[in-house]
Parts: sequence; C-alpha cells; structure tokens
Amino acid sequence: MAVLQRAISTDQSFRALAAITTDVVREACKRHELVGAEAIILGRALTAGCLLSTLTKNDDERVRIAFRGDGPLGKVVIDSRSNGTVRGYIQLAEDATPEPVPEVLNGRRRVGALIGAGSLMITRDVGLENPYQGIVELTTGELDDDLEHYLTRSEQMPSALTCEVILDARGGVLRAAGILCQTFPGAPTEAVLGLQNSLFHGSLADLLRQERSPDELISFALGGEPHETLAATPLTFSCHCDMNRARSIISTLGADDIDALADEPGPTEVRCSYCGTRYVLSPTELHALADELRRERS
Repeated sequence: MAVLQRAISTDQSFRALAAITTDVVREACKRHELVGAEAIILGRALTAGCLLSTLTKNDDERVRIAFRGDGPLGKVVIDSRSNGTVRGYIQLAEDATPEPVPEVLNGRRRVGALIGAGSLMITRDVGLENPYQGIVELTTGELDDDLEHYLTRSEQMPSALTCEVILDARGGVLRAAGILCQTFPGAPTEAVLGLQNSLFHGSLADLLRQERSPDELISFALGGEPHETLAATPLTFSCHCDMNRARSIISTLGADDIDALADEPGPTEVRCSYCGTRYVLSPTELHALADELRRERS
C-alpha cells in the first residue's frame, strides 16, 4: 500500500496527514539495493518528502530535501511532488559497506550517528516566480526530528512529524509510514507538543507492529478528536529520467572528449542517482552525439 490521507480537526485548529509508504520504500530500496540501516534512512526520508509536499492544493507543488551530514549515511536527497510522486537516494561511497542496524533507544531505532552533523536544505516550489529555500543546521541527525524543527522554526508551522520503517528478519522493508500534524495560525499548540513527545518515544513504531490504515494513523495523531477526512493521494516512487537526459549529461563534456570516450573499450554507462536506472550508449551513439554537437555550434 502507498497512499497519503489528509484530515482536519472539526474545530479547524490543526491538520493531520498520514502516509502509508510501504510500497514506495520497497521499490526505492529494490532499485538502490538497500537493506537494514540504509533502508531505514532512505525510507524515513522518502516518507517525509511525501508529507511535506502538501502545502498547496496544486498538483505541481515540489519539495526537495537535502541532508548534508558528515556521517557515513549523512548525504540524502529527496525530490517529492504533490501529485504523489517521489524519488530519492543516499549518496554512498563506491567502497561503502553496509552499516549495522542501530539499536532501539527510547522506543525507536536512532540514526543520528549515521547522519552526523551538518545542514538541512529545503527547496519548496509552489508555482510562484521563485522557489523558496531554507537552510538550517542539523540538530540531532534524526531525519524527521530535524525536519520537524525546521517546519516549526523556519516556516513558523508548529509541527509534530515522525516517519518510521519497520524491517523484516532479513533487513528488508516490512512496513513504512509517517504522520505530520500541524496547527493553523492562532491555534493552541499544546496538542502538537504532546504528540511530539509521544512520537519521539516511538509510538508510531509501536503502532506499526501490525498493519495500519491511514485512518487509524489519523485518529492516533488527532488523539481521537472529531475530524473531517479530506482527499487521499496515491503515492508512487517515480523518476523522470530518460535517455535524453543521459545524453544531455554526456554532452557537457564537449565533442572532442565525447569522441575520446567513444574510443575507449566498451560502452559508456550513465546511472541516474535518484532511481538507479542505467543508460548505455555505444561508441557509435557517442560519435553521433559528438557530430551533432559540432553541427549545432557551427
């Protein structure tokens, strides 16, 4: 299952969103060949991206999240859109070995040491002339905790956010989900503060010991308070890379360097960082691309 459900309290004091992202996270981890700690980190970040690209009612809202920590798994990039599509990756060294799965501490697996110290950058495009960009220092290295801090401090939206990935016995993705609760301007923040504390101590992880529906997560986030259920959005892991983009990347080398690349043994491969798709160009295709560039510049 992969769906995002929206709701608003009947007194219109705050909104809640619940995302079931199991299928999205499984697909991402399959493409990037990730299990264990890496699956937890990418899964939490993808889930957060789905929850954060919900500020407007437009289908073209886009949010880019970039963690830049100094830990072994500290560089994470997510690109999500309000139409329910999301993609992302962890930047790993070529010789990287899998990190051990963190122990449970205060109710959930803590990944802060794997992310490390550094910065968090959010780029939000809601269709205006210029995207909005904010940069803050990482406070804990816990992905959702740092995003919650960013929403509350930088966007002035008191928020409770948590994203969780439950692993199976082999380190694969068993379940993944997230909750975001935000107050509206002028509303009391006590309910959100209480939820923050509950989520910090692993209450979502406890809920996900068994299958849960988005409505169940919404009811939990709102503490059983009456609410109106709004539209649901299907979620998918989707990337808009293609061969033309791969050719564009190679084109930046210039015609002479492309010819030299074509003369090297074997085909040339371009791999998309976001989804892992590999695009292969033969020597003949590379020479043709070089000739095309020369014609364009003549």
